[in-house]
Amino acid sequence: MNRERLQQMVTMLRNLPEDAIRFDLARWHDDENSCGTTACAVGHACFNKVFTDQGLKLVDDVPNFNGYESWDAVEEFFELSGPVSSDLFYSPHYPNGDRTTPGEVADRIEALLASQS
Repeated sequence: MNRERLQQMVTMLRNLPEDAIRFDLARWHDDENSCGTTACAVGHACFNKVFTDQGLKLVDDVPNFNGYESWDAVEEFFELSGPVSSDLFYSPHYPNGDRTTPGEVADRIEALLASQS
């Protein structure tokens, strides 16, 4: 688990607006919304300089890191197992599904970090 990157994710998520129109845990990315990019936590990270400078990018609307794509890229970037990355970033793992807020994802990441300290 890459604690530093996960903490950076928490910081980014805490600074996103709690606007369900622009945050959708069910989509990596969707720029069809006229008010700005809609994306999940990882999708937003793929546009954030903190993460892009470390190699996390969106390629063909899918996360990419060091040659890994999609969930494999998420797992490699954050150094997480598949089940843990799904628990943090996959909408069916949240009671509100794709209407989960950035703060709820940040809370879950912080709980994981606290449980592993």
